[in-house]
Amino acid sequence: MAEIKQFPSWEDGSSSTIIDIINGSKTAPAPPANSLNDLESYSEIEFGYYAHLSAANDLPQFEAKIEESIRDLGFKEFSYFRSDGGAADSERLVTVSRDLLKDYFAERLFEYDLILPYADNNTAPLYQSTLHDYVKNAPFDIDMTQMMRAIGELNKSHGYHEFYNTLAKAKSGTGNVVLSVTVRGCSPVELKRIVRGSESTLQLLCEAIDFVASRKFPDSLFGSAPSDDNPSYLINPKPLGVLDTLANNDLNISQVADRLNISVVTANKHLEAARKAFGARTNYAAIKKAILNGLIIYRK
Repeated sequence: MAEIKQFPSWEDGSSSTIIDIINGSKTAPAPPANSLNDLESYSEIEFGYYAHLSAANDLPQFEAKIEESIRDLGFKEFSYFRSDGGAADSERLVTVSRDLLKDYFAERLFEYDLILPYADNNTAPLYQSTLHDYVKNAPFDIDMTQMMRAIGELNKSHGYHEFYNTLAKAKSGTGNVVLSVTVRGCSPVELKRIVRGSESTLQLLCEAIDFVASRKFPDSLFGSAPSDDNPSYLINPKPLGVLDTLANNDLNISQVADRLNISVVTANKHLEAARKAFGARTNYAAIKKAILNGLIIYRK
């Protein structure tokens, strides 16, 4: 949940203490490796999310496809937002309780929610309870700590005892993106059990949501709007880069591989992953699907 941020001023030097947790996370270890160790299956799963999400024709379909993806991983509800987004971002791609959102915004709790400054400065994943535990044990009591406790109580009153936040740098525009997943009524211990082994997959999904949202729905998602008329996108995953290079250059596969600094075998594996994700028999059909779904742009 994100809103246009108006953070409180922190007196008595408390702000530096509070921000310790934010700065400390910058040295946090990367998510553990899991079942995506195999590069080929990793590439297929990664590009599969891009193909799946990009088939959405509007925001309701896009939200439904995200929900389908997180349910496949064992979660029930999600919210997606950009750290520098606004209200249009925060209330579009979200399936958690509308009553919770109503209270959250009515009480202006977003002004004190530490997940927002954390997301501004970090891409390391974070359990919501980490922030609440920090506040619970803080040796001071100011507006921020009081409101963070209120956020925790509000979440619990609606049956949300834990959230797992996956973060990534935005592919276009500015700021970072956050994919928050949860299971209503689930204990923190149980949610952590569900998360275990899904960290890398959630990271792929978070980045895919951001890329597709930026490409297909920039006008509808305020926080996902490109920073200029001709935004520069980091083309990920690799199969998409191969398709883009093949579509926009008069090159054969060998030349595409040379251009991308990869082997011909790797280039063909990326193309195979793209064909599988799109259900296409030929590279031409995969390129066509990628263009029609807004994943790549054909530059005449």
